[in-house]
Amino acid sequence: MLNSPVRSTPSISPSPDLPPVPPNLNIQQKPFKEKLKKPSITKLTILIITLSSLLVVAFFVWKNQYQAQQLELSGSRAEQQASLLNDSTPKPSPSPTFLRQGKNSYTISQGDKTVPQIRKAIIDPLDPKLNENQTVQIKISHPNAIESVALKLTSDNDQTEIDMKLIEGTSTDGTWEAKWKIQDTVLYNYLLTVTAKSGNKIGLATIAMRKTL
Repeated sequence: MLNSPVRSTPSISPSPDLPPVPPNLNIQQKPFKEKLKKPSITKLTILIITLSSLLVVAFFVWKNQYQAQQLELSGSRAEQQASLLNDSTPKPSPSPTFLRQGKNSYTISQGDKTVPQIRKAIIDPLDPKLNENQTVQIKISHPNAIESVALKLTSDNDQTEIDMKLIEGTSTDGTWEAKWKIQDTVLYNYLLTVTAKSGNKIGLATIAMRKTL
């Protein structure tokens, strides 16, 4: 019986040229901390200067606006004072409205045809002076008899009323007349109001030669 040859495992010896392998060491790594850079003195200086400039500009803008408001208020007060002075100054009276001289007539039209119809007014003179006599004639018609006619004069400072008399025609179609002396000026307010009554029907007409109020 043959003995099998015994294989021997070759031993490997480290090469004399390789460095020795260091033993297994527990290496602990420290966390990396980033160092924050502090702003430089130059950047802080620029920031401070910028903020200061903005504050100065804002102050001057506010100051200009405040001064403008004060000037506007002063102008408004001056205008109010001037207005008060103007109001206290007596204003000249306006020129009276021009009137034709002598005898003149007016044609009148009324909307309500069921009342006495005041159709025409004859005024003599139309431009009376103070203490001057004046005659007013009114032509009136209505299906029923007219019972009364009144005439009112509104002048500058007074009102005068007088009853008119039938001088021509009939009570259903006639001419009514009134005469008086002008006791007040009629430079600015000069109105004649005619009122005619027939039963419960009343005709009313106002003739405004001059009217300020």
